[in-house]
Amino acid sequence: MTEPILLKGARFVLTMTGQGVLEDADIRIEDGRIAGAGPLRKQRGDEVVDCRRCIILPGLVNCHTHSSMVALRGLNDDAPLGEWLKSMWEVEGELTGETASLASEMAFLEMVRSGTTSCLDMYEAFEAAKAADRVGIRMSNGPAFLSKFNAPEKTFKDTERFISEYKGHGTIGPVVNVHAMYTNSPETISKAAEMSKAHDVPFHIHCSETREEVFECRKERGKLPVEELDSLGALWEKSILVHLGWASSWEFKRMHERGASAVHCPSSNLKLGTGGFFPMKDLLSQGLRVGIGTDSAASNNSLDMFREMKEASLVQKGQYWDASAVRAMDVLKAATVTGNSILGTDAGRIEAGAQADLVLLKIDPVLLPLRKYTLPSALVYSATGHLVKGTMVGGEWVCLDGTMKNGKDLAGRYEHLTDKVQGALL
Repeated sequence: MTEPILLKGARFVLTMTGQGVLEDADIRIEDGRIAGAGPLRKQRGDEVVDCRRCIILPGLVNCHTHSSMVALRGLNDDAPLGEWLKSMWEVEGELTGETASLASEMAFLEMVRSGTTSCLDMYEAFEAAKAADRVGIRMSNGPAFLSKFNAPEKTFKDTERFISEYKGHGTIGPVVNVHAMYTNSPETISKAAEMSKAHDVPFHIHCSETREEVFECRKERGKLPVEELDSLGALWEKSILVHLGWASSWEFKRMHERGASAVHCPSSNLKLGTGGFFPMKDLLSQGLRVGIGTDSAASNNSLDMFREMKEASLVQKGQYWDASAVRAMDVLKAATVTGNSILGTDAGRIEAGAQADLVLLKIDPVLLPLRKYTLPSALVYSATGHLVKGTMVGGEWVCLDGTMKNGKDLAGRYEHLTDKVQGALL
């Protein structure tokens, strides 16, 4: 049991609840959860953190990433998708074991440094879990199924082991990770879906990312990708489908009927030139759960969710010819409340009882002039992760003033990790 923490005198607190934005407010944290928000008095034993000239908001959730691939950032940028993928695969074989763990730690440090408190990962699950524990970030992950390249029997065993080791862990959640339909047989996908239901854990898959993928699925299986997933029993309330730039309106309707979630990765899709369009405005109006993800730092090249929120909103405005298509509060909700809902975490809002996953943001000149009613737009359109002063997960500072939870310098640790990883890869 840790001592209570009193975050004192924040200029603004974005609650993501019916309370809206609080001014000159305090937050008390007890046993990893929020005990109260508003004008609060210091109590005996409180650890007081001066939050004047700061904004507090719920931690951001990165709903799709490949953490270790941060080591491949900048590799073959601006290449066509097929060529880019080939260059990734040529190097990815070295991203295993300790190298993968160190590369994942690089990614997680970048995330907490820029305000991300939780992520859904698809890469070297066991090694990433070690790194997530060291950093203190929440992470959901699991071994990835690619049955057209690797025998699925081992992946099923490894997934069972990961679920056994990490279900109920607290900050690490197990997931059944299926890379894609074009890298797996129907039998593998169906069996993986059964496993996710049997263990009541999310089913996570790339889907309808490219026009070619959709064409080949229709040609080989006689259905569109989401329709095929549904026929295989892989579309249920814990299914998380990523990209969906080439999904049809009736496929989205099917997802909504089944309770599945969609994840938008605008920067990665734009950078890789996958085309299509993710109709976030329509999906939100239908009531579909929509999260936001950065994808990997190899295809983005940033893991900054502030930048991703802005991209998500601007893409919608441009495609719909409507400046109000997806507003600042819409993407803030997707990155906080909905992201936590998708991953099953009791966080994303600042109210009594919620997990204390929080971001402390410095009020910088780039945000000014700043008013209560302009706060959401300032956070989405003006802020970046570089303004983050501190990130808290479950009531523990995992990053504060450039210092990690173990008291060591974050920038120094990142530089050390980079040298180690690049040395191993090169």
